Amino acid sequence: MNISYPIWRFIFLLCLVARIGQANAQNLFLTGHIYDTQTGQPLANVTIRNDGGQIIAQSSKDGSFQLDQAQATTAIEVTLIGYKTQRIPVTGHRDMNIQLDVDPVQLDEVRVGLNNRVNRETPGSIALLNTSDIQRGNGISLQSAFNTVPGVRMDQSTLSDSRISIRGNGVRSPWGSRAVKIYLNDIPITETDGTTRIEALDVNNIGRAEIIKGPASSIYGAGTAGVINFQLQRAPYGERSLEVAGLSGSYGLTRTATAYRSGGDKVNSYVAYGWQEYDGYRLHSNDMRRFITGNFQFFPTDRQIITALINRTTQHSQIPGALTQSQAAENPLQANLTNVDKRAGRYQNWTRVGIGQQYRFSEKLTNSTSLFSYFYDLNHPLAYAYIRNHYQSYGGRTRFTYNPGFNRFATVFNVGAEFNQGLTKGSQYVNEHGLEGAINANIDNQNTFYSLFYQSETAIGPKTLFTLGLGINSLQYRVRDYLAPMQNGTKRFNPQATPRIALSHTFHEALSLHASVSTGFTPPTGSEIKTVDGSINPSLQAEKAVNYELNLKGGLLRSRLSYDLAFFRMDMSGELIAQSVQQGITVYHNAGKTDHRGAELAISWLAVDKINSSWIERLRPFAAITYSDFTFVDYKIRDADNAVTASYDGNRLTGIAPWVIHTGVDLNTKFGFYANCSYLLNDRLPLNDANTAYHPSYHLLNAKIGYARLIGKRIKTEIYGGLDNLLNQRYSSFVALNAVAYGSGQPAFYNPSPNRNGYGGLNVSYLF
Repeated sequence: MNISYPIWRFIFLLCLVARIGQANAQNLFLTGHIYDTQTGQPLANVTIRNDGGQIIAQSSKDGSFQLDQAQATTAIEVTLIGYKTQRIPVTGHRDMNIQLDVDPVQLDEVRVGLNNRVNRETPGSIALLNTSDIQRGNGISLQSAFNTVPGVRMDQSTLSDSRISIRGNGVRSPWGSRAVKIYLNDIPITETDGTTRIEALDVNNIGRAEIIKGPASSIYGAGTAGVINFQLQRAPYGERSLEVAGLSGSYGLTRTATAYRSGGDKVNSYVAYGWQEYDGYRLHSNDMRRFITGNFQFFPTDRQIITALINRTTQHSQIPGALTQSQAAENPLQANLTNVDKRAGRYQNWTRVGIGQQYRFSEKLTNSTSLFSYFYDLNHPLAYAYIRNHYQSYGGRTRFTYNPGFNRFATVFNVGAEFNQGLTKGSQYVNEHGLEGAINANIDNQNTFYSLFYQSETAIGPKTLFTLGLGINSLQYRVRDYLAPMQNGTKRFNPQATPRIALSHTFHEALSLHASVSTGFTPPTGSEIKTVDGSINPSLQAEKAVNYELNLKGGLLRSRLSYDLAFFRMDMSGELIAQSVQQGITVYHNAGKTDHRGAELAISWLAVDKINSSWIERLRPFAAITYSDFTFVDYKIRDADNAVTASYDGNRLTGIAPWVIHTGVDLNTKFGFYANCSYLLNDRLPLNDANTAYHPSYHLLNAKIGYARLIGKRIKTEIYGGLDNLLNQRYSSFVALNAVAYGSGQPAFYNPSPNRNGYGGLNVSYLF
């Protein structure tokens, strides 16, 4: 009896504890995390309300929240400034992974950068484009969206080629983009030699673009112009839908596309297929694209997010070539006769595969890692040659974020690395009227790039932030020439240290002040590194830049009027100067110093919203103003004896307009009608380094209207139409800078852009 009593009491206590634990588990009704839909970054300080509008919870630093049975009702409302409010049923939910979409009205409140801060608190010039910005145009080019960002320019006259430059860097590229580092879902799409072609991206699949202006080599490696981080679309949380879309426009433009979206607590899936044809504005400018994209996000645990990307693109594009001034004035629809005779074009298949993981080890330590492979085959007849290339690259990027939780001088540390190796197996033939003739080159180019980076952000006061960054970057080119083995060689660029320092202070919601000094470098691309005979130029070095910047950001009139003002000066040294030796052969040398001084202003005003209007959902005028005072400081042309034959010191930088002004207005109504209109003024710009030829200034006016409606509870429809170049201006967006005249002819600078043209489309979605 004396022995059994304690045993029974012990058993009774165990049962009581188990019952209490069960009751507590039942009382904990709902747990979850809240993320940014596009980036997957956790969102802190998200307000959660019940059906009655009462605040019942707020997300923590890692985006987590929990509700008990007494707090939760049939639905919750999730709100955060800068993001769209969501009302979510909670029946049957126990562990949720809620994803919030960006609110296009309050982009300055959206989290950006490494440490997920709102834009106005982030040092440097960062612009954000969301789906609404990207879809403001016809949906087949990013040009109209990028050109709304001050300091950013995308040149594109035909769909076969485009060129992106930021603050004048990259504008001298004869094709594609250089000096700009571009990522897709944290996977670099810039090739290992520094060139990028974005033609493989389907505009309709892009959900967000974050643009960092100025050198960012301390974090992202080589690139004096800046960085563009693309994020593919993801499914809205709680939606499962199938969309069919069609588009038709001038000059034989047709497009059909299908997209499946499913946004759940464990898996977010976006799968899309697109088919696009364009006869072209000019002769010999037909373009065909096929896009297949899969973008997946998995939530296996509350500590881990896994992402997967697969993208396959086919491009068949004819290249009409540049025209002289007389030819463009006589008939801008014509093509360059040599390009027609040689059947110049670009026939390419791209494939990108990537997998990534975000893992939270603890509240203090997180990691983001991605592995990727990127390959393509290229069939490329040109006016002067016939090129066949096969390219394959692989690599990875990892970043650790550590917050030790200092009570004083709170600091967040970021350290990481990036590696990318690419192999191009290329052959060049004589172009015999569009067919391969005799082979004259068979070369393997293996390029290896690596970057180590560090960045810390320290709160030295309640509203003051100190940022320190350092990158170590290196690049190696290795060439193997099978036809001329004596030209085999290796070019190693010494590791480059690229520091960055910034100081930010928030005086008020109306004013945040940021000052920064950053450095960057851009090595020569694979085509720039070679001499006349195709061998590696051992003396060629990377371009280097030092950027000094002052930013003012804030919101006025109760944050309805937001602004971002930047003043900067960038000193470029060792700038690569092109010298045309003969048609199709250009060599480069480090002979230039340039001075980039400028000012940029982005301003947006929410004039009317749904709160103070009975029928207007949103009326938002906006403007982007860019002033560029870019000049050559030390630029001399020398002959073989090193004698100066020409000096361009003091000349304006080629291809840069001193003033670019872009204004527009967006209107959305509560009845589903919407409209937007934009106007672009582009100042005249020099076409050659000597500043003896100029492209005249021009004005562009574009407009689009549409109607979106939900029919019943299952069918969502949208019909729209637009007109581009309403003023019917004759201009050339993509100009061939420093074109050389051969014989008695004129230099062919111009790739005429389309005259007035229109388009219309219909989207239909079924909601499961």
